[in-house]
Amino acid sequence: MELKYIREFVALAETGSYFETAEKLFITPSSLSRHIKTLEDEVGMPLFDRTTRKVALNRHGRLFLPYAKQFVKIDDECIMAFDEEAMYSKGAIGIGSIPMMKAYNISEILRQYRQNNKNVIINIHEADSTPLAEMLRKSEIDFAFLRNRHISVDEFETIPISEDHLVAVLPKAHPLAKQTTITVDQLEDEALLLISKNSFMYRMCTDLCRSAGFQPKVVFTSQRAENLVELIEQGTGIALLMSKPVAPILPDDLTLVDITPRVTTTVFLAYIKDRKFNTACKRFLELVRRIAQEGTAAG
Repeated sequence: MELKYIREFVALAETGSYFETAEKLFITPSSLSRHIKTLEDEVGMPLFDRTTRKVALNRHGRLFLPYAKQFVKIDDECIMAFDEEAMYSKGAIGIGSIPMMKAYNISEILRQYRQNNKNVIINIHEADSTPLAEMLRKSEIDFAFLRNRHISVDEFETIPISEDHLVAVLPKAHPLAKQTTITVDQLEDEALLLISKNSFMYRMCTDLCRSAGFQPKVVFTSQRAENLVELIEQGTGIALLMSKPVAPILPDDLTLVDITPRVTTTVFLAYIKDRKFNTACKRFLELVRRIAQEGTAAG
């Protein structure tokens, strides 16, 4: 059967008019009539009862109509899938991420996606959680790897990727280095080195100090943990950082001590709820879900 004729049959069944259907399909009424007659010959029985002005489905037509609609639906889905695939091959995906991507397995996720989707352009935006969340809201990026503190996750769909906790980074010769944990109030007289102002880390650490009843003595801020580690070695002060990014770069003369009560954060992938994604984005989402599930199973 000619699928085009089946589409015309469905349209004619809906309008009940050769003229209206022909106008809608941009063909002549005589061509439409000929196509329907061809379809009826192939089916082996008439599908319509005809009058001078209108046509109406007969019992054979009513029997055939749901199958015809299924043919049309499957054809539409097939066309859509191929169109989507064509767009995917030329596609781009925008991904935002907090710094320290390697520490939270984000670099590995991006590597795996790039390896299996070489036709997709990946635009990476590195920033703090707050501006990334705003970029998500404005649809300037498709996904963002964020931290859960200071971000209302209720507005996003989220997939947890990694957990981390706050530590003090200090010289091994420092008196507090001998303790198994450090309470926030013990930092009142310490010169603190923090990640730069307006960042998640800066707000979290200064809020913790104020909650403990004192204004922190912040003597230096930097966007990079490496710079803070170097200054600690020079005796400038001690730093408050997340454990996973700083542990691999820690020199032998420095140590990490957990803060108590334990301060934890979750790094997660966020995206807008109910958003319609193209193939490139769907494949990225599938990859992240699989990696997250594997991490949960391994844990």
